[in-house]
Amino acid sequence: MAGKKQVVEIIALACTECKRRNYTTTKNRKTKQEKLELMKYCKWDHKHTLHKETKVK
Repeated sequence: MAGKKQVVEIIALACTECKRRNYTTTKNRKTKQEKLELMKYCKWDHKHTLHKETKVK
């Protein structure tokens, strides 16, 4: 049986300054097609930075 693509997808959020993947979250592909960008705390930079959506390995 062929597997269905799920609506909810697990994504990782990577810091734009240090390029590390600090957070994981889920996203509904039907309601949000654009890439997710959030201001989150980076524990390596010790400040709030912009985190962008990347794929989970």
